Amino acid sequence: MIQAAMTGLPRLYFLRGVAVRTAALLLVAFALLSGCDSGPGYTHDPNPGPFRVDYSPAWSPEGNRIAYHHDAGWTEDTTDVSGLYVLNLETGSTRLVVEGSARSPDWRPDGARIAFTTGNIYTIRPDGSGLRQVTDFGASFFPRWSPDGQTLSFSRSGSTEESGIWFVHLSDSTFTKFGFGAAPADWAPNGKRIVYDKTQIFIADTSRADVMQLTDNGAVDNRHPAWSPDGEWIAWSPLDENGFELWVMRADGTGKRKLAKGGSFPAWGPDSERIVFSKPAHNSDLTALWVIRRDGSELRQITNPSRNPLN
Repeated sequence: MIQAAMTGLPRLYFLRGVAVRTAALLLVAFALLSGCDSGPGYTHDPNPGPFRVDYSPAWSPEGNRIAYHHDAGWTEDTTDVSGLYVLNLETGSTRLVVEGSARSPDWRPDGARIAFTTGNIYTIRPDGSGLRQVTDFGASFFPRWSPDGQTLSFSRSGSTEESGIWFVHLSDSTFTKFGFGAAPADWAPNGKRIVYDKTQIFIADTSRADVMQLTDNGAVDNRHPAWSPDGEWIAWSPLDENGFELWVMRADGTGKRKLAKGGSFPAWGPDSERIVFSKPAHNSDLTALWVIRRDGSELRQITNPSRNPLN
């Protein structure tokens, strides 16, 4: 059930009136039970936990804002709340858009709305108005807008018939199953192909009639593929016993290059030159947001996960 917070912002599954420690435990339990930011075939990521983290960023089409999820975790600061935030890169200010378990944001190509998941898919304006529910059957994760803004891809868990990557066509609210695989599944700029992971990284046309495998690195679990806006590159995060790494390759699978250790959930800037991603902060286990250039230069941390984003 959707409730309005006292601030007027949408509030989706946020607990007040109980001890902070109990609330944090329940939030973590909810994430584990519902599969938030997990989806079919995923295990719980090593970074999120009962502490404050910033992760799952999305760069706005105009390039001046980044949406992300902030998990407040253990804190006695009652003004520091979990939710979907938007960071303005020009002013350094941060806006709380949705309070609660609002994760995996993705901008509509015109920048007018953000899709996110609470276990169901929603969209909202960046100012926190105009909340719309897209799915109502639960277990729906990692929404990604098509380039024309008319379709959302997402992953769904459940029975064999339900699990996999799906498309929801927003004009008439109809659903099409793409097939098995794990999301986030990201769209090529022409809208004719998607990139997705099924232990390895694959690309396929939207009917899945033409499939190409891009990675072949054995026992490594390859996750979070993201297609650059110019169509030339794919960023992704291999995961092994040592944790995540951030890599890029050309869209045909050539030119693979490691950019950063500990990097996950990459998202491209509109110039196809910069990538925002999640990675442990300086001298900390808390996950922060970082930016790096495609050639591996100019790595810098842009959020401080131990601080209230609104202070």
